Amino acid sequence: MPRQQIYTLLIVISAALILGRIISIDRYDLQRLQEYRLTGGLEEKIAEKEKRLRLQTDDEESIAAELQKTRRHLEQSEMLESPMLSANDRSRWCTIRALVEPDLRVIRTVTNKDGSESLRYVWYAIDNVQTLKGWDTIDMCKHDLPDQPGKEHEYLYSTKPPLLPTLMAIPYGAIYWGSGKQISLANEPYLIVRSLLVLFNVLPLVITWILLARLIERFGTTDWGRIFAVGFVCFGTFMSTFAVTVNNHLPAVFSVTVSFYCAVRILFDDEKRLRYFFLAGFFSAFAVVCELPALAFCVFLGFLLTRCAAKAQAEERMKSICYGFLPGVLIVAAAFFVTNYAAHQTLVPAYAKKEWYSYTYMRGGRELQSYWDNRVGVDKGEESRLTYLLHTTVGHHGLFSLTPVWLLGFFGLGLWTCSVFDSRYRKIALMILALSVIVFVFYMTRPQVDRNYGGMSSGLRWMFWFIPLWSVPLVSAVDRLSLFQSGRALCLICLAVSVVSVVYPWNPWSQPWIYHWMVYLGLPVLG
Repeated sequence: MPRQQIYTLLIVISAALILGRIISIDRYDLQRLQEYRLTGGLEEKIAEKEKRLRLQTDDEESIAAELQKTRRHLEQSEMLESPMLSANDRSRWCTIRALVEPDLRVIRTVTNKDGSESLRYVWYAIDNVQTLKGWDTIDMCKHDLPDQPGKEHEYLYSTKPPLLPTLMAIPYGAIYWGSGKQISLANEPYLIVRSLLVLFNVLPLVITWILLARLIERFGTTDWGRIFAVGFVCFGTFMSTFAVTVNNHLPAVFSVTVSFYCAVRILFDDEKRLRYFFLAGFFSAFAVVCELPALAFCVFLGFLLTRCAAKAQAEERMKSICYGFLPGVLIVAAAFFVTNYAAHQTLVPAYAKKEWYSYTYMRGGRELQSYWDNRVGVDKGEESRLTYLLHTTVGHHGLFSLTPVWLLGFFGLGLWTCSVFDSRYRKIALMILALSVIVFVFYMTRPQVDRNYGGMSSGLRWMFWFIPLWSVPLVSAVDRLSLFQSGRALCLICLAVSVVSVVYPWNPWSQPWIYHWMVYLGLPVLG
């Protein structure tokens, strides 16, 4: 069977597995509590209501109608199931609802210059959404607006950059308004969430796998190594784990893959068409929108495309950079800053405004304190930098303990670095190694509150966007090891452990299996 057919088979199987997980997505922990509540006390409450009604009236129709209304109210009040798996993704969904559904938008009164008053929407504010049952989130910040300063005019916003929720609000708005407001996240949350997850997660993942398979086919030299590498990217990375939830990591992986693929076509195939430069710039910039440290990738990629041109092509390459790469970057940058300004009336992202994270807010008639003023568990941060370094490499959130195939990936980068036949391999490998070290050191040197292993997460998600960059050189290492039976055995063991780590969490916003194993053994998981 040709390798391309095997790649297609692996991609289809992996996509189908993810689609099945999305279709069955639910908060199973809350589902059990919900069933207990509905079967335990619901009928008793309805029976008591019926007794009170019969003391007031003998009209059976009115009693039946009132009991039906009561049952519906009680069932809705006890509903705990949700296709949203954590406060992290709910934060983005809250923004999406606030943008699309008029009834949930925040309205403020503005005094005009002539003294008259007018009503305006506070775009992106989630005050009204987060008060709804099942829509609370800790990933909020609070601040006032420049034309309305003061704590009495502060509003709640998602801490997530607004560009991605804005893009997701477009198809949701089409569904919401196209159905005459009959299909919404209020009455059809599973339908909406699953549909948008397929659109924004599954389809980009399939494209990611196809492009990575093409790159692996290009740089591989053996059948065994190529099929192993494609199988790994389909089943052995946390891309599939996080496909069941809205997050910024999958768009970042997709963006890095597309831009890296275009760069390879330019560098190795002497591709001169402007669209490849534009796509390289556009998606490397979009990776920055999703993962701020990817700014280094965008800069390094632009530099690499410029420097790798032959002297005779230098002028033509610079034109392609100026008319292709840079416009792609600027379009994404403009979209990011426009949406950020529309949300917060400033160009600075919300996560850079630490003062916005300390606040109180109202929910259910109670005044609550911001979660970030009272961090608990892993969000308190690791006190010891050395312990943090240990657990992020070979510990409970370790890159190499959870996904040991990355050891082979770095071996492949080493082989590329030592290449004496083609300097382009060496330059790409040095770029990836430099990026890896810079970003990893950046996270290791963060203050204690930021040393939280990615929060309640099944992997070190800050480094997920490196998956395509590490996966392509991987094939060179596997090709070399596949020449020996012991080498193949080592590769398969690493693959097995990686797949276990990926499929273990039913909810990506949960701790890895090594973390739970350490807790079971009574070992310390935080310094």
